[in-house]
Amino acid sequence: MITCRSDRVFHALAIVFLFFPIVSAWTQQHRATHLGNPSTRFADPIQTPEGLRERFSDPGLQRDMASILDQAAWTGNLDDLLDAAREGEIIEIVIQPGTIMPFMSSRKSGRPITLMEVLWAGSSPAPAYAFYFSSKGRRYRCVTPKACSNFFVEDLGAPSLALSCDAPDQVLAGRPALLCLALRNQGDGVELNPAVQISIPAAARLARIAKGGRVQADKVTWKLDGLAPGSEVKICAEFVRDEPGSLQALWTAAGSLAAPVSAACETRVAGIPAILLEVVDLSDPVEVGNEVTYLIKVRNQGSAPDSNIRIVATLADSQEFISATGATRAECEGRRVALGPLPTLAPQAEASWNVVVKALASDDARFRTELLSNQLDRPVVETESTRQY
Repeated sequence: MITCRSDRVFHALAIVFLFFPIVSAWTQQHRATHLGNPSTRFADPIQTPEGLRERFSDPGLQRDMASILDQAAWTGNLDDLLDAAREGEIIEIVIQPGTIMPFMSSRKSGRPITLMEVLWAGSSPAPAYAFYFSSKGRRYRCVTPKACSNFFVEDLGAPSLALSCDAPDQVLAGRPALLCLALRNQGDGVELNPAVQISIPAAARLARIAKGGRVQADKVTWKLDGLAPGSEVKICAEFVRDEPGSLQALWTAAGSLAAPVSAACETRVAGIPAILLEVVDLSDPVEVGNEVTYLIKVRNQGSAPDSNIRIVATLADSQEFISATGATRAECEGRRVALGPLPTLAPQAEASWNVVVKALASDDARFRTELLSNQLDRPVVETESTRQY
């Protein structure tokens, strides 16, 4: 028979070892060197994973397990442990000499009792089975030595996710905006199945996404392999909005244990004014003494308004100003005709003027037009040629 010695009361490791940072009435450390004393073990030894499942499926043992957990002040749910023992993957491990178990289960006169801080002081590693499970937001590992039916549960901690979003303050319409997310695990446990999702902003199109992203309707989702405590992962996506406005996106992240979190990104999409100036004479050639009308058209081909538009037309020496009509008033001084100012010109909008002049002499006349606005760094110049005879 294999025996177990203890410095205090018991002479064998029993069935249940449970790892928790809990203090109870049994505060003195116990030292175990052998496994399997029938008088103090929790149940018979196990040889296979199926045998382990049978132990955890025994209703009588389950009642005693609940008693052990209560004595240890464990805050998890017993059903979560039992479900994992019945359906989870069971692996083989060894308990190394020097391992301290915060508490373990044993028996005294047949009843289940809990000993605190048990040191495995055997001369060699103890073969054991193990399985993982989660309960009430924390991750655990349950271990059972093969030489008996003892099990202990290690508290592996709880993950806690945090998000931060990085986006440019402004981009130009039609240009890509790179939105990036940093997902961090601020907890003390591994998050096994984190998933990240971003909503595709309204009035925008998806240009590029980080590897692994899956597009579904108006969202993009990434499923990650896992996130260890203190680690961080960065995920980016590019979006394009062709019209000025606000590009808003919502990042969300969730896991199998950690609570869902979210972070919002916003980028202002600025438009670009693009002025087209056209000047054309409505009759050419023109007989001396007759009048010619110049049509001046201004069109904003861009995606943002242009403002404070001013036009100055300069007549040839061989021409005389007669009149002007159009989007704004005209003022003439000598051969210079000032049109405007036009307060604003919306994207794709157009304004026009008609300037009427008289041909005074034969000439290859040049009608010169300059346009300035608040959005232009230098004038737009257009010259129209008119043959006067």
